[in-house]
Amino acid sequence: MKFQYKHAFAIALLVFLAVAPAVAALTNPQFTPAQEEEDILELILNEGAEVVFSHIDDQGVPGVIYGQLGIPSDALALDDPMYDGCLAMALVSTHGEFIEMVLDLVGADLFGGEAGMMSASGLGPLQDDMGFNPDDILELIGTEFNLLVNIFVDVEEATSQQRMSSIMNHLSTQFQFSFAELFTLRIDESLFPPDANITLPFDSIDLYIHQIGNPFADAVASVFSVMDDSGFLGAIDQSVFTDAPASAAGLLVVPDMEELISTIEGWTGGEDGGEFLPLAEDPSLDRFLTAQMPNITGPLAIAAAGYLGDQVVDSETTSIGIKELLGADAAFSPLETGLSMVILQVPSGINITSYSPSAENASYYNQDDAMVMWNATYFGEQSDYEIFFESDEFPPPISIERSFNPTSVSVGGTVDVTVTVANEGTLPIQNLSLSDLGIGALYSTVTVSGDQELQALELDGGDSVSITYSVTFPNEGSYTFPKATLLYEYDGVTYEKKSKTNSVVVSADPVSVLSRAISDGWPYTGGVIGLVAIVGIWQIVGLVRGSKSGGGQYYEV
Repeated sequence: MKFQYKHAFAIALLVFLAVAPAVAALTNPQFTPAQEEEDILELILNEGAEVVFSHIDDQGVPGVIYGQLGIPSDALALDDPMYDGCLAMALVSTHGEFIEMVLDLVGADLFGGEAGMMSASGLGPLQDDMGFNPDDILELIGTEFNLLVNIFVDVEEATSQQRMSSIMNHLSTQFQFSFAELFTLRIDESLFPPDANITLPFDSIDLYIHQIGNPFADAVASVFSVMDDSGFLGAIDQSVFTDAPASAAGLLVVPDMEELISTIEGWTGGEDGGEFLPLAEDPSLDRFLTAQMPNITGPLAIAAAGYLGDQVVDSETTSIGIKELLGADAAFSPLETGLSMVILQVPSGINITSYSPSAENASYYNQDDAMVMWNATYFGEQSDYEIFFESDEFPPPISIERSFNPTSVSVGGTVDVTVTVANEGTLPIQNLSLSDLGIGALYSTVTVSGDQELQALELDGGDSVSITYSVTFPNEGSYTFPKATLLYEYDGVTYEKKSKTNSVVVSADPVSVLSRAISDGWPYTGGVIGLVAIVGIWQIVGLVRGSKSGGGQYYEV
């Protein structure tokens, strides 16, 4: 993957998304996260916190984020001189389309609407002010990457490189990580021509981006390993994150908050902010955050993992709890120090009849957003955190799967593609429409035959329906099959469901390579024919000079 400078903004956004629910809860006047504590943000930053955020979409599919904020683990060795001058370090790893789920969850509302987490916390509207479309983030970072990002400020270049090397050596020893350099950038006044008259608010910035070569599960395990397991983490089955269809994990470390705050104030004109653009619609929130920040010293870390799962709530379900979503087999206990919070949200319009546990000032139900928040620190040990609702609030369990036969071919080969929709519930769905036209739209060279679309008036519970078509591939390479789209109705509501993105690998063989070379023309053809000629000449030279091979006798002439 080629890293671009815009990735830095994407990574920062991902970190924010992990903690935005907590910000929304903390700034809500009807919810008291910690009893008898006025400086809540300072409490969290100095003593630590954990947040469980779970969202169920309108088709019963869960999106879950578990995160911690507080003092980092000793495993990171942040007191080592190798971090001197390191403003921040981030590890971000994604698998599947988790980021797309997050953006679908918050949608445009996050950046400009009246609803959503950003608006609930008093932040925004970024989309109007900055012209930023949240969907653009997917074009910046894709859906699969495993990166380590480090930023050094005002450090000599050779020293910065040496410290970065020491950090990677430590991470390799501590977490068995392997690294490959993707991107290195040094920003100082020498980067600009003398007549540009550029004055920077710093001497230098060194940005290091490295690809982590370990499997995704290793990155997730490393993120969890630096967390405090005295709280909810002790009951979580971590495999729910690594085995899910899509998931992500991230770690943001600030070795010295005092240095970070001092640096930012130096760039922005002091504590009043200077030209720094405030993010808050409510100026009081800006003042609250600014007032808290100078009290924070020492290291700080934000660690989070999340996943997008399969449908867990359907037409017959009347409750959902985080015990199922986190795969827990034991009761949940809050952090021994710091704050523990739980947030569980269902689609707006779902009538939550009750929730458990419940206590004044320690639990809060936002009816407009269909969201329940709990102060888990107040409740202590609990078997579960649940919400209850009527049946038929969600559609039956519907699945859409795509399969290939064979799964890979050589050039000129044909693959049969089957897309199957199954109603795994007991109640029927209506007006089913299935479409899988993406491969032909994406690649003009492939040949597609057969039905790629299907319409049906009804699909009863327990039944399934399929389409099958064939694709012939003229060239080698990896071919992406975009998502197939399913539309259907249940109880008068139209739902949309999509398959996973798949790919088929088409491999080359010697005949196909030569055939394609001849058809494509010079210089590719010249290269292949020249290679064939060299091999032939070499064989003739062997005949002329004479050699023994395979028991036969060749004679010199």
